[in-house]
Amino acid sequence: MGKSNLFLIIGLIVISTITMASVKMVSVNVTDETGVPVPVTMTMYQLRNLIGVTFPANWNSIRIYENGKEIPYQIDNIAMSNKISGNDILAFSLTGPATIEVSDDISIQAPTYPNQFKVVQTSDGYSIWNINGTLAASITDHGLVNITKFDDVSGDIVDQIGIARINGFPQSTYWANGQVGPNAEQTSNGFKVVYSKVLEYSPVRLTILTELEALPFIGLYQDMITSIYPDGDVLVNTTFNFETYQDLMKLQVMITHPLTNLQNVNDVVHILPVFRRLIWADMEGISPLDYWLQRNAIMYVNNVPYIIFPATNPMNPLFWTATYIFASEENWRTNFSPSLKLGVAEILPHTAPLYDNYSEWMKGNTWVYESQEFRDGQFEWTPDNFYDNPVTKDILSPSDTPQQWAKLAIHYIPGDSVNFVRLYNVYNSNNVQDVVTYLNQRTQEFRSVQFSVVP
Repeated sequence: MGKSNLFLIIGLIVISTITMASVKMVSVNVTDETGVPVPVTMTMYQLRNLIGVTFPANWNSIRIYENGKEIPYQIDNIAMSNKISGNDILAFSLTGPATIEVSDDISIQAPTYPNQFKVVQTSDGYSIWNINGTLAASITDHGLVNITKFDDVSGDIVDQIGIARINGFPQSTYWANGQVGPNAEQTSNGFKVVYSKVLEYSPVRLTILTELEALPFIGLYQDMITSIYPDGDVLVNTTFNFETYQDLMKLQVMITHPLTNLQNVNDVVHILPVFRRLIWADMEGISPLDYWLQRNAIMYVNNVPYIIFPATNPMNPLFWTATYIFASEENWRTNFSPSLKLGVAEILPHTAPLYDNYSEWMKGNTWVYESQEFRDGQFEWTPDNFYDNPVTKDILSPSDTPQQWAKLAIHYIPGDSVNFVRLYNVYNSNNVQDVVTYLNQRTQEFRSVQFSVVP
């Protein structure tokens, strides 16, 4: 065979290969209200199902286009295996609709994009900065995030993003004899570190993978995927995995001291939508709105009431020391300093359910604000006050004896898991009215992400 014929055949093969290559496309839609990029994530398993399990995808070929322009993405290697697996997370940020394209052309190489963060290892964790210097944070050896700089404000902005608080009975023999034994409480700072790793490739976000064993609750693990975005978002996906039996009274995720530890800042207020349910109000035979009106802690924005009070003021609680407890989870809550024009917010990915049955509701997640901590999750301790009140005496038993503890505790078994996804947002705003508008819009953006296959 002559050389010319050989080259012709090779050329035809190349052309045929190019011609036969195909592309699958996934449409991504987000609502843009604030102009701040919306964090978008999906697992590779989700992407695999969208493009079709029989499509021979070259994952190196992934490209994402917003308004026709290629934008950065990253794949966080959750399994830490140096190869793509189903639980790995595709992450990018959008301010409008986009398209994900995946080809079966094996010749396409993976793109590289510049990092958004600088990372320096320290004696007790890491220090990080975004590339334009507007955000800085420290990461502890337990994978917890402390924001130390945002725009022109430096200091203790918010601590321990990702920390958990667990209370229960680590020596319980409930399933053998109905006894729960002595009570114990611990936060993530006291847990055993199984691993904590910073994924330094950060064209979109900086991700920390952490697993902690929640000692003294042997066999209970806290697994965190914590991602810091350069604009002030911190997305935390926490899963509690149970490999043993556990009987718990608290299982909460938290942030601590948002803005309240900053020096010479005395005007921090706590703001949130009015609770749909507040047991303290029910016990007094009034609405949650009336409860806060009695404390002069209501403002109206666009004719809608919102709770607002000084963030360090306990606000005359009905009992105990929390500013609020036994309260429904709402869409968002925030601390905000008018003088700094700076806020820190917690945003939920969906509106939490509100069950008519008190006991069923109490077995789910509720909100607590105590010691300037945003506590979010299971809380089962109940006071004698419940027994003395006609609204609660037949529904919730006071937890003042070990027999009642055993009835109130949530009894987890091996194989159970509990997941929390929370967006924590550091932001600037001109005043409290603008805060409400911004957080309502930001919540809508966070919840608006939708994927669909392009025919």
